[in-house]
Amino acid sequence: MAWSEKQRYRLAQEKKILEKHLLGFDFYNPTDHTYVFGNFQTNCDNKYGVRVEIPSGFPDQCPKAYITSPNPLWGYRGTETIQSYGVSHDMHTLSTHEAGWVQVCHFKSERWNASYTVYKVLIKVRLWLEAYEGHRSTGRIINNFLGTME
Repeated sequence: MAWSEKQRYRLAQEKKILEKHLLGFDFYNPTDHTYVFGNFQTNCDNKYGVRVEIPSGFPDQCPKAYITSPNPLWGYRGTETIQSYGVSHDMHTLSTHEAGWVQVCHFKSERWNASYTVYKVLIKVRLWLEAYEGHRSTGRIINNFLGTME
């Protein structure tokens, strides 16, 4: 897959935004199967690997966001995984990656538009991680912490 000139310009702008606001996140494979990877450390001092896959139709197409580590992500009592819930509105998750990574629902695909940035996706993933840790400590569903974007 080759990026168009317009897409290359947009990806360069996205890279600048991340360099300014989210140190530790960077673009990989800039010409084929491009993705952004980095780590978030939550308020509970837990570290999570995050991967955002940039689709060939970007910026008009919604990227997919995954939690790559730890893997699996354990639920409230540690007896079941977040992956075991599959696609879940309550947990704000979409289909699990073939590698077993949880896919975070950050935007509804039909509501995505080119004005949204990878930075905004990552901020929503960060919020999801804080809500996930709330779920781990209370057993409440992630939707109780996040709600649904109208």
